[in-house]
Amino acid sequence: MLQHRNNAFQLGLLTAIHFMVDMLTGTLPGILPLLMTKYGFSIGEGAMLLTLMSLSSNAVQMWAGTLRKRSHRPLLIPLGLALTGLIGLIGLIPVGGGSVGLLVALVLAVGVGTALVHPEGLRAVCAVSPNEVEARTATPVFMTAGFFGFASGAFISGALAQMAGGLYAMLFLLAPVLLLLWLFMRSHVVISADGEATGRKLAAAAGPQIGFWSVFWISVCINTGCSVMQGLLPTMLNDGGNGHSLAFSGFSAMLFGAGAGVGALFTGSVLCRRFSISRILPVEMAVGLPLLCVYLAGCRGDGAWWLMLPLAGGLLGSGFPQLVVMARTARTSRPMAIGVRMGIMVGGSWAAAGILLLAVGQIADLIKLERAIWLVVVCFAPVIPAMIMLNKKEGRSI
Repeated sequence: MLQHRNNAFQLGLLTAIHFMVDMLTGTLPGILPLLMTKYGFSIGEGAMLLTLMSLSSNAVQMWAGTLRKRSHRPLLIPLGLALTGLIGLIGLIPVGGGSVGLLVALVLAVGVGTALVHPEGLRAVCAVSPNEVEARTATPVFMTAGFFGFASGAFISGALAQMAGGLYAMLFLLAPVLLLLWLFMRSHVVISADGEATGRKLAAAAGPQIGFWSVFWISVCINTGCSVMQGLLPTMLNDGGNGHSLAFSGFSAMLFGAGAGVGALFTGSVLCRRFSISRILPVEMAVGLPLLCVYLAGCRGDGAWWLMLPLAGGLLGSGFPQLVVMARTARTSRPMAIGVRMGIMVGGSWAAAGILLLAVGQIADLIKLERAIWLVVVCFAPVIPAMIMLNKKEGRSI
């Protein structure tokens, strides 16, 4: 009984850390309007901060997954959690010479912290006793916590800033970080050794599949659309304080991300049991895009258009987890290890999406954000013809 409680506690702690780390990473969009006002940033410069966060948290994750492969003692988890907690200090950066450099350094540090936690966090979940907590339960619980953590970050930071004194309110986030660090140091968590298995056996068992790089670029399209919605929507809705409140603007971004999380769970547990992912995905996109357009057309008004947002997020944002599943067995010209596939799909696709988010921010400087945000339609739309063409190429019909 004691061992059972210990395993459940460790899984709960790792899940809470994953939620906290991704939530802290997701706070930046919620306070971006305040940063733009305090430091005189344009939307393009604000998008630069979002891109730096995305690049450091995702591109570095691909490298972080290669570290300490044979170690059983977790060091990167507490280090990463401490680094992500630095976002709580963002309100202390003064206006004036060197402030931009300090902001960039802080954002990069937070992103690197996020990157360090994920590989060891997954290995720690794998080390939880399979006799007490099944892997097929533990891993989805751990991953879903991060999904909802990132989705809620903009709402939490916006609500804190609105209720408790602007950017200085971010200091309150240090308390749960310190508590989790203290609990982790007393938890005796271990991590499993990282294997060298490749995807060759899985791919052979699955039969003919869509090419890996096709799956990757479709993922980039979806992730770019999600990055634009969750990264720039709060700033567009707030409009320098002349639109919706910070809390509501962040809440709207959370609805889209939460909808994507729920949608991923539903499609993975219900639809994908009856239909192939390659058939489900274009249908989801075709239904979700009109809903997103209706939302964007009415979101600045007083109507409850935002009610469509979680449904649009569920249809459009849930495609990425489905593509990650496809990538495990996708066809490659030469054998590719599972760890490499996941690193490219998760870290690489989101890093590429961050770069494209920067481009949207620069365009917003020229034509205003309320117009540039419609480029999100251009991000999601190519997924439909791409999946139809790939299905036809593989001899399937939609």
